[in-house]
Amino acid sequence: MRITRHLAKPLPGKIPVVVSTGILILGLLALSLLLSLSRTSHLAIASRNALHPFTITSPDFRDGGPLSAKNELNQFGCTGSNIAPQLNWTNVPAGTHSFVMLMSDYDAPVAGGFHHWIVYNIPAHVRELEGNNAFTEGTTSFGSMEYGGPCPPPTGEIHHYLFLLYATNRAQVGSPGLTFSEVVSAIQGKVLGQPVLLARFICLSRAALVVDGTLSHPRSAQKQNVERKLN
Repeated sequence: MRITRHLAKPLPGKIPVVVSTGILILGLLALSLLLSLSRTSHLAIASRNALHPFTITSPDFRDGGPLSAKNELNQFGCTGSNIAPQLNWTNVPAGTHSFVMLMSDYDAPVAGGFHHWIVYNIPAHVRELEGNNAFTEGTTSFGSMEYGGPCPPPTGEIHHYLFLLYATNRAQVGSPGLTFSEVVSAIQGKVLGQPVLLARFICLSRAALVVDGTLSHPRSAQKQNVERKLN
């Protein structure tokens, strides 16, 4: 008796379909893995930034604390040393090419605030400003291209000063002498991070009481009250 074996012939086109389906599944799995790794990476970066945020500090005053007479202006009746406070920063955003630092008094009776210090083109590797010899400086509200310390009106009111540090992706913001508005316009859309440091100040050398419309210098006890406001 003859036994005939019939071998099953593959259906035309079936193997390529199976192979293509397998490749597609492997591709989807690989894409899913890449997306998962990407999400994990972004979550790790976000977590790191949350734990170690871009921060500005000063050894000369605490955040929200008073500036000293050393930082006070030395003209217009103010008798300070006009030395800029030291500023330090940490945890700089990735991709930073330069920094900009703006110091402004928004309690001043001037539209848009009074701008005391404008510094830019600070290289990306720098982590501090120390003293008045800064990098490229702009034109302040005093009309000069240098640090100008606080010198609020002689009313005894506390003025608040914002030190705004910008990490930008621009290596050069501009040439010396830019105004506050020009610097802000130059870095618009280029900012990667912006920490803020707040300081307060009363010119004790000019602090006075208004009595019947006349300014009189405070007695020692009144001067102590002014100092307590700052501390």
